[in-house]
Amino acid sequence: MRLRGVHIAVLGACLGSIYACSDDDGGGGGGGSGAQGGAAGSGGTDAGACPSDFEVGDPNGHADVYGAKAAGQARAGRLTNTADIVQPAHGRQRVEVGDFILVNDKIAVTIEDKGLSDGYARFGGEILAIDQVGEDGRPRGLSRYNETLMSLSIQMIDPTSVSVINDGSDGEAAVVRVTGPLTAIPFLNGALSALFPRRYEANAAYDYILEPGSERLQIRVGIANPGDSPMNIADGAITDEMHGFFQLNHSQFVSPELGFGSARGEHAWGGFISGPWNFAWRLPHGKKLSAAVEISGFQYFTGPGFVAEACAVTWNDHVELIGGGPDYDGLREAIRRVDEEAAWAPVTGRVVDQSGAPVAGAWVHAQSPSGDYLSRAQSGADGSYTVHVPSGGARLIPHRPGYPLGAGETVSGTTSDLDLRLEAAGKIRVIATDADSGAALPVRVQVIPSAPAPATPAAFGVLDEVNGRLHQEFAVTGDTTLAVPPGEHRVVVSRGFEWELSDTQVTVAAGATETINAVLERSVDSTGIMCADFHIHSHQSADSPDPVDLKVRSAVADGLEIPVSSEHEWVIDFQPVIEALGLADWAFGMPSEELTTFTWGHFGVVPLLPRADAVNNGAIEWIGLKPPEMFASVRALPENPVFIINHPSGGGFGAYFSAARLDRTTGEGRATDLWSTNFDAIEVFNDSSFDANRTKSVADWFALLNAGHTFWATGASDSHKVRTSPVGYPRTCMSFGHDDPRQLTINTVRDTMAGGASTISGGLLMQVEGPGGTGPGSTLSGSSEVDFTVTVQGPSWISGGTLEIIVDGETVEEQPLLPAGAGTGNRYVNLVTVSFDTSRPRSWVVMHVRGDGDLSPVHPGREVFAVANPIFFQD
Repeated sequence: MRLRGVHIAVLGACLGSIYACSDDDGGGGGGGSGAQGGAAGSGGTDAGACPSDFEVGDPNGHADVYGAKAAGQARAGRLTNTADIVQPAHGRQRVEVGDFILVNDKIAVTIEDKGLSDGYARFGGEILAIDQVGEDGRPRGLSRYNETLMSLSIQMIDPTSVSVINDGSDGEAAVVRVTGPLTAIPFLNGALSALFPRRYEANAAYDYILEPGSERLQIRVGIANPGDSPMNIADGAITDEMHGFFQLNHSQFVSPELGFGSARGEHAWGGFISGPWNFAWRLPHGKKLSAAVEISGFQYFTGPGFVAEACAVTWNDHVELIGGGPDYDGLREAIRRVDEEAAWAPVTGRVVDQSGAPVAGAWVHAQSPSGDYLSRAQSGADGSYTVHVPSGGARLIPHRPGYPLGAGETVSGTTSDLDLRLEAAGKIRVIATDADSGAALPVRVQVIPSAPAPATPAAFGVLDEVNGRLHQEFAVTGDTTLAVPPGEHRVVVSRGFEWELSDTQVTVAAGATETINAVLERSVDSTGIMCADFHIHSHQSADSPDPVDLKVRSAVADGLEIPVSSEHEWVIDFQPVIEALGLADWAFGMPSEELTTFTWGHFGVVPLLPRADAVNNGAIEWIGLKPPEMFASVRALPENPVFIINHPSGGGFGAYFSAARLDRTTGEGRATDLWSTNFDAIEVFNDSSFDANRTKSVADWFALLNAGHTFWATGASDSHKVRTSPVGYPRTCMSFGHDDPRQLTINTVRDTMAGGASTISGGLLMQVEGPGGTGPGSTLSGSSEVDFTVTVQGPSWISGGTLEIIVDGETVEEQPLLPAGAGTGNRYVNLVTVSFDTSRPRSWVVMHVRGDGDLSPVHPGREVFAVANPIFFQD
């Protein structure tokens, strides 16, 4: 089935800036009471008229849904009190009183009530969780099901009713029905809507159907076509049946065709693996999912479509949702049970090292004799594993990062017990301490083998580190032990941009442990200064797979004092995580949001407190608003946040200045309906240096300064994956007059940032001091000839280069940085005289330092730089 060609390609680019057979029997899902009939009297249709609506059921359903397991039934009912609610494990879309649940002895599926919804679809009537049922008949709280857009074109049901068609007390299938008009998904119904031109004017229904004893939820879609022409959801070569997954932030995608490799072509089903409990999404009757786009955490698949007959109700067997675990192996067995296929043979044993000691957390990969990927399991704390193999046998490959990847063991379909021995390895232990105090230091540890290891196959679903690294560990206790292949390894131990590093070459023998005592000196004097990264994503953003604690540990290990959560359309606070990890002496965490529109930009709102009783945990509504209205709503928030234009330039829906068509000659947007200057700061440096942005965001910032606006620059990482994008490069450094993160509050950070007294560090720390101790953010008057002292510091592994003095957007001088002092680190002091232009209403100066080389060996390829916010002259 061909897709929408150019439309799909354009959709991928746009999202990158952020993301059965049919029948006419009139029946709903299988089993259950006859109340599953199609259009009925509740729609108010006249005799002989075309159907326009669907019958609705009981508003409450079974009063004891969790008694289903004991009764051997499947039951459906409304959750009426908080004691009945079991939240999903991911902490995002929440289950609330009033939602519905279908339960049997195997799985529990929660369906959202009508009304405004968390997530992107916003309509309700969606699946919130698919969970395993425990011995007590209740969900176990293992679900990491996030959100799926099950749409026709860009339309989903906007529910007018969610009800129970059959509560299951008769021993038949339990059925929950969602009914309402097909309505465009709000976030797609803007600039992206032109890519999907067809709309279907009809009421529709989802029937969620759970049979007793089944591990499968069946979903049927009904359309009441009131017209005299068929609605063809697949018109010729084009299909409008969409299955869009926001799942990759909490799960790995897997398919029977490609294992954990990226989706492409047709798939019998798509699995989503998150550990103890997982699910598969497939189309009934052997139909295939066609992979179209995977971008920024969003996967867009299509189905073959169907025809909704004229003046009739058409029901389509649409989706099967299958739950199983643990891991991929447990899900595959569940699918075989659903399909009534013979189970594969279990192979059990332990994963051990060469000494016979058990190895926890090791993967066991199963491949067919021809090399096809079959299954995967993980060893427990005692090294034990269970994986299933077909009658024709398989090759089992034990795998744990740090150990060489071996050939594995061949097993027959009758093998039942097998211990798997990892290849020979040694260990490196790193103990990091402060040279002054001897105290343990949080550090980043990177291990680089002299002989690079072969790449792990994509089908295994285990990503290798980049830049030749074997390990990238964030050892926040200052002590870590890592397995390595025998041989020579370079071990780099670092703590951000203010500390010396340890760079050691060691040779490790099989079975031996080499210990590195990394004693690090703080060689940069940053007394009174702490640095922030205002743009950090975790797995609470749809396009980041990083757990929250990983992001926090990486920030602290890299010496960042103020990590700020900045999720897409969700709000969390890093501070409770910092406290739970025992890291409050090192860092202060803050909550904010990256307000993410799909039409005219992304924006930082710092701070923004989480609100558990609000949609999307307190994220700001933007749909239906233009920027002037939305900016004003941000200004009215009780947190009085600093409002930042994130990654403002360069095209795409994520760049506000591009969307508003900023005219650099006037400092105004040519798209006047989108333009507003009601903001505070600009993220001029997004995981990039001054020179990388000179003709883009830097030029836009300078144009606005020359137009008389006062907007401060920030530097932030926009880190989505610490594997490739480190937190804290660059970072925004501010003077607080002390060095204790415990004394910080969200208000003091906000107010200091709002005052503009900050510099941006891409490895180097810059301080600029004018008359009377004035610095960035200040306004001077009097003599237009002003002397400044520019001090630049870095550890010995980060070198300064050139100081660039920029007045009113023009480079007036470049001079080499002048070394000063005899300490371990690099320190430069330049005395600069700036001539301000008194003919202008206001003149300004920005200092930029271009370093030598990059940030190797810590962050290879990232340029060394520093920038100070402007100092103004107004006579």
